[in-house]
Amino acid sequence: IAMAGTATEQFVGLGKPAIIMPGKGPQFTPQFAEAQTRLLGNSVILVEQPDRVGITINTLLGKPEIWSAIANNGIKRMGEPGAAHRIAQCLLDKLVANSQYIK
Repeated sequence: IAMAGTATEQFVGLGKPAIIMPGKGPQFTPQFAEAQTRLLGNSVILVEQPDRVGITINTLLGKPEIWSAIANNGIKRMGEPGAAHRIAQCLLDKLVANSQYIK
């Protein structure tokens, strides 16, 4: 259950469902929640009323076939694990190749 943008994206990247609810604060508005649902696909379940969260969880638990679709969506939306290491290695390779000081 999430009410923050980054946490929700992390759930999706881990292949987990994210049940989201807009709050009363300025950051996670209904408009933001809907946009996030469009961006992150079927891994995000928008619940507009807090009393519906339990029903939503029970529905998810009763449909194991959706879990693989959610996991695949996470990989599709966020990519394979290990990107931070690959980015760091690429930057290091470029710095070393273009540096007159490091040989």
